[in-house]
Amino acid sequence: MSSPLTTASRAGAGAADARHVPDARSALWLVRHAPTPDNLSDVIMGQRDPESTGEGLREAVGLLADVTIAQAVSSDARRASATAAAIAPDAPLRLDERLRERHLGDWEGQDKRIVRAEHPAAFTDGGAVRLDAVLPGAESLDDLMRRVHAALIELAGAPRPLLVVAHNGSLRVAMVLLGLTDFATASAATLPHLSPIAADLAQLREPASVV
Repeated sequence: MSSPLTTASRAGAGAADARHVPDARSALWLVRHAPTPDNLSDVIMGQRDPESTGEGLREAVGLLADVTIAQAVSSDARRASATAAAIAPDAPLRLDERLRERHLGDWEGQDKRIVRAEHPAAFTDGGAVRLDAVLPGAESLDDLMRRVHAALIELAGAPRPLLVVAHNGSLRVAMVLLGLTDFATASAATLPHLSPIAADLAQLREPASVV
């Protein structure tokens, strides 16, 4: 069975298998924000707050056209909130700072090509910082998992279908917590931008049980 980390399902495209398609009671869509100039320039972003590109936001429009989103939630980063508004312009949008990208400490704002050449084991093949990497001055994995878990718990009473727009690191953690993949796979993966992934909040697990 394919992992959504390698075959992220687009609504209406038929790419998702039965395990990853939620029912109407717990329908949840996870989406990584539209690209930013930092992404395009290989700058390590973390909690920096660049806006998404205009082209990326135009691509986001209509991304879940076959789904009537009842509630959108995003991190408070501009790239995430603008992407959520582009995907679901008619849905109420709530910002949650707990969905922010992981703080990457001293590496934020650095040229990824230079840092990756010096610390190749800290990066995935796709260029993301590994979840299990220990970085100078960075947010700990435990803290990241706790805050993402807390944000997901609060979604239990939200109307469905629900859209969550966040980041490469925080969404990989969310996928582990929601039982879509295991920690080792998520740690070594890179999520594409604007590739909706179907999830089920009923599968949410405690952080201590997944690492």
